[in-house]
Amino acid sequence: MSIRPNIAEKASFARIRYAQCWEDADVLLEAMDVRPTDTCLSIASAGDNTLALVAAGAKRVIAVDLSPAQIACLELRVAAIRSLTHAQFLELLGQNPSTDRRIHYQRCRDELSAVSRQFWDRNPTLIDQGIAQGGKFERYLRAFRRFVLPLVHNRQTVSRLFELECEEDRRAFYNERWNNKRWDLLCRMFFGRASLGRLGRDPSFMKYADEPVWQSLQRRIPNAFITQRPADNPYLQWILEGRFVSALPFAWRAENFAKIRANIDCLEWRCDSIEQVLSEVPSGSLNGCNLSDIFEYMSQPDYERLLTELVRAGAPGCRLVYWNVVAQRQRPASLSHVLRPQRTLARDLHRRDKAFFYRDFVVEEVL
Repeated sequence: MSIRPNIAEKASFARIRYAQCWEDADVLLEAMDVRPTDTCLSIASAGDNTLALVAAGAKRVIAVDLSPAQIACLELRVAAIRSLTHAQFLELLGQNPSTDRRIHYQRCRDELSAVSRQFWDRNPTLIDQGIAQGGKFERYLRAFRRFVLPLVHNRQTVSRLFELECEEDRRAFYNERWNNKRWDLLCRMFFGRASLGRLGRDPSFMKYADEPVWQSLQRRIPNAFITQRPADNPYLQWILEGRFVSALPFAWRAENFAKIRANIDCLEWRCDSIEQVLSEVPSGSLNGCNLSDIFEYMSQPDYERLLTELVRAGAPGCRLVYWNVVAQRQRPASLSHVLRPQRTLARDLHRRDKAFFYRDFVVEEVL
């Protein structure tokens, strides 16, 4: 994800930090309301949500990320969509079992830039396990599933969570079987600021945290376990089961694969800071921005400066969409004359957001 250069100097971007996108593209697309004439800016991350904007039919999608490793993730997905079948695409990602991943990669290899080709050539084990499995954050969640979760719940209990169809049954299950003292204690430790910063993200990314991560998770988990249907939640499934069992993220679904392929030429990408890319974008030329959670890695003054530049680049009606985990970022009063929060829409979408670990979902519209 693209962040200001002063943060980039403190964090390493040589390896994949996110091998998947951990924001819900379904709510992203509804918030951005993409139209066939739109130009969209998107934080690349692993590429999945950028590809969702492609599937939505945008005229132009500009993906940006400071990390060459994250750009390599996006590039290989694009190459796979151009060169493989949907089933082979899922095999390469690591969703479906396969012994042919290196063969699939060779079919895609010539489509890559020299930098991305070199990255993947040097990391064959990432291809062997599936290219969407080997990021730092995915390894962190895998460690939780392998070493922490079994201390609280056995496999039968985990599987039962995804079988319950009635909300009242899920509520009773969560209150009586799942949410015990050991669950609270171990999650409080594993998802604490120190362990998340060191093992899951980067310590520099936690600099502006104003709330313990587990405190935020405690508020959001009941929505994912009770109100929503866990069998429809790919993110919860991957965390607890290690794969998407009965639901896939938007860009991985069969019905969207052909849409992405048909519109893939609208996509371009830059390995650069978002500030640099915005400096080259004409005023009023953007219609929507997928900003992931980049603002919580910035100080409040840096956030306001970048938000001001986004407003300059945005056409009237341009939607800025972003998430918060550990730091609260909302439109400051100084921009109230040019940027309008879509609070009702954001609250509704946040309730439906399957990526349950975000404390805030923010939608703001350029006036």
